[in-house]
Amino acid sequence: MSSLEKPSGLGPPAWQNTIRLRLMERQAEAELQNEVLDQYRRLSKTARDLKDRNRALLRGGAGSGSGSGPSSGEGSPVVSRPSPILSHLDAQLSTLRAELSTVYRTQAASQNRQLALSDALRDRDEEVRGLREEVRELRDARDTAVRKEKDWDERWKMRTKDLETLNDEILSLNVELSGMAQNNAALKADNASLLQRWLDKMNLTAEEMNEDFEKETTKHVGSKESGVPRDFQQGGKI
Repeated sequence: MSSLEKPSGLGPPAWQNTIRLRLMERQAEAELQNEVLDQYRRLSKTARDLKDRNRALLRGGAGSGSGSGPSSGEGSPVVSRPSPILSHLDAQLSTLRAELSTVYRTQAASQNRQLALSDALRDRDEEVRGLREEVRELRDARDTAVRKEKDWDERWKMRTKDLETLNDEILSLNVELSGMAQNNAALKADNASLLQRWLDKMNLTAEEMNEDFEKETTKHVGSKESGVPRDFQQGGKI
């Protein structure tokens, strides 16, 4: 996966450099194959020209030998010696055939090499395709993780705000509770004071009533003790 990672500089990605290098290699192979084909064309043209010259020389040598060939007295034919030109041409033809077979072998090796490079390039393309798919999946996973992280950040912010709101409400309730406790304490103190004052007043009233009752009782008892003799003194009757 390191071949597809983007470099830290401002240059193109690594996969573009890889594709460019492969295209350059393919172009170099095509140029080599074109050079081999040009050599093959030149050799074919040279062989064709030499073949035509050989045919012309053979036709010329056959015409001259049929008119001036030596013969024996018994009429038996004399074997003619091969011409040096024909020997030279045969040697050139053999050399050209050897060069042509070398060119054929070179071309076959080049084709085999081209096929091997094509297979390697196909394998590399498959590998690059697989790596691209893997990179796409990793990017999707990264985007999903980023979205989840953003969602969790939003949730955390909302929970933080909710906690702050709850803390504020708790503080306000504590303040209210403390105020109510102070009010209750003040009310208890007022009630105790009022109750004490009422008890004091009731005690004072009871004492006054007791005093009045004692006074009335004393008066009533005194009137009873002095009432009978007075009646007898006033009317002489009961």
